[in-house]
This record gives sequence, structure tokens and C-alpha cells, in this order.
Amino acid sequence: MAVQLETQFQQGALHFKQLTFAQAVMIMVGGNVGAAILSLPYAARASGYFGAVLISLVTTAFSIVSHLYIVEIMLRTKSPGQLVGLMRTYVFDGRFGRLYVALVSVLTVGLAIPSLTAYVMGGGQIIASLLHMPTWLGGLVFLAPGMAVVWVGLRAIGAAQGASSLLMGGILLTFTLVSATHPQFEASRLARFSAAPMLAALPIGVFTSMSQSIVPEVVRGLAHDPESIARAIKWGLGINLLFLLIFPLAIFGLQNPDAISQVVTISWGRALGPAIYLTVNLFALLALLTSFWASAGAIMGNVVEIMRADSEWNTRTRLAAFGITVAPSLALVLLGGFEFGDMIQAAGAVGGVILAVLPIFVLARARAASGRRPEYQVGVLYSPVVRIALLVFYLGVFIVAAFTR
Repeated sequence: MAVQLETQFQQGALHFKQLTFAQAVMIMVGGNVGAAILSLPYAARASGYFGAVLISLVTTAFSIVSHLYIVEIMLRTKSPGQLVGLMRTYVFDGRFGRLYVALVSVLTVGLAIPSLTAYVMGGGQIIASLLHMPTWLGGLVFLAPGMAVVWVGLRAIGAAQGASSLLMGGILLTFTLVSATHPQFEASRLARFSAAPMLAALPIGVFTSMSQSIVPEVVRGLAHDPESIARAIKWGLGINLLFLLIFPLAIFGLQNPDAISQVVTISWGRALGPAIYLTVNLFALLALLTSFWASAGAIMGNVVEIMRADSEWNTRTRLAAFGITVAPSLALVLLGGFEFGDMIQAAGAVGGVILAVLPIFVLARARAASGRRPEYQVGVLYSPVVRIALLVFYLGVFIVAAFTR
């Protein structure tokens, strides 16, 4: 006799906070349009615009598949949690389960450190450039609104992301047009291409759409309309890809490769003049803030699950999770001595293995022990060929990052 699967989600430690479809999409967009997009032109400067485009297309394609794996896993789970909770439920439940969960917990939180640090460092550099202050102080100024929205929770993140992402899109399109009509813009610069240096830029490319940890946030926000979850993920990553294609177009047409800065809006703005310098760097700050909000919110969810708390809104639990999420990045920024690009490369390489490869195995177990009837299944995207391609690609990026330092 077939087992009747439930269709309703159950409340767990991480609470449901209803989002609109647009807010869910913008959480995905905001989670990605940040440090990596601002650094991709610098990382791909030796490859040229077409190199940046190819990196974006390849990494986005693989990223969409891994995101959709997590969507199906979440839709088979009665009580939607974060990555650590899914590992505990479906994979590491045997003799050495606790040890494996502890290892994944350390890796997951460890991955957050270079990611969030990159956002704070990038924001600190921009604020320091605008206000003529030390970078560490600029990082503290950046952290104030970053931490405030994250503390309030998922609904605040959704509202902030929606407004910020729309504003970012308008600014980006406006200044891409300004760049394309600028006297210094040369279309011939866009034709420069070198394939060999693309490998070194792949870890940054992976980071441009490495928002797998945000999928559980979207699932909890759209739990009232689960049929729309996969569509929201595709829309979010599709809009992010448009940013990835348009943004470098303005940079590579306006500047020679040796003039591109690590936080690209700094050199971009200087090339366009003082007024635009201010505005385009405000865009960069928004981009970094939206990424910080989405990523820090997801990491806090993981920490809550690591702690096996009953509720994320227990005051002690929330204070502890908040501190564990934010304190390491704050400490690294104050200590100094770390490069913006290095943080992103480390996060992209390690994050690809954790966030994109592990769901391959989790989905197999989730299908075998499904707790509810999924409204979406990945179908042919879970074929052996696709799974092997994912595994080879992300492990390959990890190896490239390790040997191109």
C-alpha cells in the first residue's frame, strides 16, 4: 500500500514569514548582486568582456541546477530548515552522524566568514573613499544598517531587498547607458578576449550566483504558495545574470584592463566624473548591503539549527546566532591585512563544494525518505550526466583556486 504524503509544512525552529513573489525574487537578486559582481570585471580583466560573459553563463547554468536540487529537497521536507538541518535529517543519521553534522556545521559557518567579510570590506573601502576615513571605520559604518535589518528578520530582509534591488537596477541601467555614450567608451575594447586567464576567474564567477543557502529562506517565505518557489529561484538567478552581462559591458568598454580596480565602481566612477562617482558607489553600497542581508540571514538560520534551538526568536538563541554570524567578519575587518578579492575567491571555491555538491547526495536521500509530496521535481536535471558534470565542475573550481594562488 502506498504511503500518503502530507502537503502541509510544519513549523520548526525557523519561523514562516510570508513573502510576496516579488520579494522572494528580490531576496535572490539581492543575495547575489554584491561583492562578486563588483569584483568580476577585475578578476576577468585579462580575459576581457567575452571572458566575463562566458564565466557568467557557465557558472549561472550550474548554479541554477544546484539551486533547484535544494528546492526539491525542501519541498520533500515537512519542516523546512537550513543546510545543516537537511544534512542531519537526510544524510548524517548513522553511527557517525553527529561527527559529520559537526563537520558540516563548521564548514558552513566557516564559509560565511570570507563571504560576509568580503561584503564588509568592500563596503568599508567605498565608504572610506567617499568620506575620507580609514577603511576599518568605513566597515563599521557599513555594518550598522547591515546588522539592523538582519536582526529584525526575514520579513524585513524581504522588504529591504525589494526596494534596494529596484533602485540598484535603475542605477545600473542608467550608468551603463551613460558609460556607453561617454567619449572615452570604445566598443573595440569589448572585442579583446583571452581564454587562458578565465580559469583563474572561475572561483569569483561561482560566487556571483552562489545563493544556495538563501533557497530555504525563499521556501519559508513562499510556504503559502509552494508552486511558485522554483519559478522565483529561476527569475532571481535570471535577473542576476542580466546584471552580470550588463555591468561588465560598461566597465570593459570604458576602461583598459590595468585601470580596473578590485571594487570596480571606484575606478568606474572616477572615469565618469565626481557626481557620477558618488552615485555609482552608492549603487555598490546597496549591492553589498543586499548581499550581506540575505547571506547573514541565511547563516543565522544555520546557526540556530546547529544549536538545536526550539525557536529562532528565543532572545538568548538569537543573540548567540547573531554574534556567531557577525563577530568573525567584524574581527577580520578590524585586524586588516586581508584582500577583498582573496575573500571572494576563497568563498567561491569552498562554497561551490559545500553548497552545490552536497545537495546531489542529499536529494537522493530525500527522495527515498520523502516527508511530503513535492510541488516541484527537477526531472532530467538529476540525470547521472548532469550530476557528474556538477561534481567535476565544482571540484575543478576548488582545485583551480588552490593552485592559482
